[in-house]
Amino acid sequence: MLTTYEKFRLVDEGKNNEFYAEVNWNPKDPKSNDCKLIKFTFPNGETCTVRRDVLVSVLFVMGTEEQQRKMIPQKITEVRYWETVLGIKANKDIKKGENINVPVKLKLPPIEKEIIDSIKGAYQRHI
Repeated sequence: MLTTYEKFRLVDEGKNNEFYAEVNWNPKDPKSNDCKLIKFTFPNGETCTVRRDVLVSVLFVMGTEEQQRKMIPQKITEVRYWETVLGIKANKDIKKGENINVPVKLKLPPIEKEIIDSIKGAYQRHI
């Protein structure tokens, strides 16, 4: 996320007019910091502000299924097991010297990775 002032030049496809989107434009106003608001400035000088969550929601709804998938953070959790056989040598109650083999399967702590959509495809092929 951007933490400093940024101004983006956008072009109107119909009339080829430029307009601008600005974030973090007033460091003294906490509402305009951390990209909470986006200020649009139009060619005639008028401005409007839109909350980031509203803009993201609109863009998400307009996106295709693939574009929506790219906007959703995903985590891959790898479950790991350690399997072994423990051998125990008895001294009492069972024939002396007899080996008892006990299979053990332990679940190790999972490894969680947050992945970016472009990397996700490579991950899915290898798992």
